Amino acid sequence: MPERYDDAEEADVSVRAYYKPGHSDTPVIASTAEELDRVIDDLLKQPYEFSMANLYIAERESENPVVELSIGVDPDRGVGGLQYLHGSDGRWFSKGRLSTYDEVVYCYYGNGCTYPRDSELPLDAIRAAAAQFLHTGGARPDSVTWQPA
Repeated sequence: MPERYDDAEEADVSVRAYYKPGHSDTPVIASTAEELDRVIDDLLKQPYEFSMANLYIAERESENPVVELSIGVDPDRGVGGLQYLHGSDGRWFSKGRLSTYDEVVYCYYGNGCTYPRDSELPLDAIRAAAAQFLHTGGARPDSVTWQPA
């Protein structure tokens, strides 16, 4: 199982999560790994049109370059994918197992985002990476393997 970051170890920052209607004005705020788990639990309950969340470190959200962790989920299969964007480090996708689908697409507010076929990870790895993103204040999580976009 991927390493988890205990709430006591987390940086003094929070994540703003955007993934369903109303979040553009009022995003979900998560300050602990437990709160991030609840965000992912809620994301898993959303219809396909809202199967992807964008996470930003609240205290850095207005900084340039932008730092973003995107989480796509497939609740029926218990897998998901990650995309990490950092202005100076580029865009990266998780590298995991090969999907049974010819194309891996998650939706952010109804807009399809294509991920590599080999980007699927188990949900516990997704949760661990989200917790590490929070813990490190926005660094690309090293709890998963990455591939350049």
